[in-house]
Amino acid sequence: MKKILSLFLTLLLTASLAACGNQTEGTSGTSVEPSASETQPAASDTGNETEPADMSEDTMNSYTFNQNATIEETILVDEYDVKITATELTYDDYSAELALVIENNSDRNLSFIANSIGYSCNSVNGYMLPDGYLNCDVAAGKKATDTISIAYDSLMAYGISEIADLEIGFDISDDDYNHTYTGPCAILTSAADSYDYSRTYYRNTIASEASQTGNDYSVSYFSTDAVYEENGLAIVSQTMINNKGGESILLLEIENTTGETVNVSTADIDLNGLRIYDSTWSSDTINPGKTAIVNIDLSSVLEPEYWTIYGITDADNVALKIFFTNEDDEEVSEPAYLSIDISGTEATFSMEGTEIYNDNGLRLISKGIYADSSRYSDNLHLLLIAENTSGQTLALHNVYDSLSLNDYMASYSYYTTTIENDVCVMIDILLWGDDLEDIGISGPSDIQSVELSLTIRDEDYTEIDEANIAFTIE
Repeated sequence: MKKILSLFLTLLLTASLAACGNQTEGTSGTSVEPSASETQPAASDTGNETEPADMSEDTMNSYTFNQNATIEETILVDEYDVKITATELTYDDYSAELALVIENNSDRNLSFIANSIGYSCNSVNGYMLPDGYLNCDVAAGKKATDTISIAYDSLMAYGISEIADLEIGFDISDDDYNHTYTGPCAILTSAADSYDYSRTYYRNTIASEASQTGNDYSVSYFSTDAVYEENGLAIVSQTMINNKGGESILLLEIENTTGETVNVSTADIDLNGLRIYDSTWSSDTINPGKTAIVNIDLSSVLEPEYWTIYGITDADNVALKIFFTNEDDEEVSEPAYLSIDISGTEATFSMEGTEIYNDNGLRLISKGIYADSSRYSDNLHLLLIAENTSGQTLALHNVYDSLSLNDYMASYSYYTTTIENDVCVMIDILLWGDDLEDIGISGPSDIQSVELSLTIRDEDYTEIDEANIAFTIE
């Protein structure tokens, strides 16, 4: 799994949505508005949304966070020899601050964590929120005070301009790494009774022309078609945004109306018909009755430098698998298989390259060897395409210590690739830079020949062939 926690609010949109924070001035920029079509409806045309008046272009740059909501002292946890009390909700220039008193009445030293990569179930106003971090150590028999900060930028990205309720989940662990997970602990504020939970705050914000223009991103695709509805789970909107850094990010709005916590994971991501990630990419938690915004940052799934190598100019089509499990990792609903036509034009990629294997219904094409995109890395990448027309699912397994460059053995990393029938998959074999210098290789141009072996197995794990591959680099 390459990405565990969805962080598009804090990493991808925070900078561009800073104009929506608690400021009197904001940044401005230009964007390309999506064309009117069935797959790109205006918010007012969907029939199930209400455009909020406060998102007009005239008010975007002075849009402020409402700091009036308060809380009464609320006991969040009172078990496991632990008591956690929320005492106050205050506000500073950048974030809402939830004050806590943590009492450790046990005979063990304990650590209290919220919103970690391994455990995150925070929400605000019905939306799962990747914000609200806590890391507090409390000695046995002692108390501590601490604060959970929730940035206005994170909240405003969902269209949330005041806090009506919060849910915070705590991971409590001792020195022996025994963990207790509290589940979401609810807090109501003074704004809860008057807050309109029926409005689609996130949808109205992310797709509004004012937000795009004022915050320097564009929406190339927006749909509020419920493309999946089963067992209390629904994918109710899909949005493709292009931020000012040039990244393309697919956002999926997923509702959980069941009575249990659901984990939603994405896998098997295709871009323009090419499988660019063949296992689980992300995993997000959705509390009962809440909504999560799952993001697939295509610029992270496929490095920007690779798009041209594979003949991809734009994200014209994105396909992926979404599956749902409970806290015991049991399937709670049938997987969703989405194929989203972003541009309405033909989605293509390039199969050009050097054919290095063609047998047993499997074809391997070398796209060449390239330097790592990070200037701090000396690693190189052998890029391939595997095309399966065998009529069955195949898996390519590494034959350990089989790769050589210029007849010298080289260190590398390759993980099993599963290829369904009639699917083309990108393969990235990592060549370790630390060892390349020892065999006289400082860059791709120093490599003249490659040899490696891959075992081909069917879905029953029966070996079909050991492909011994040798080719030259021109």
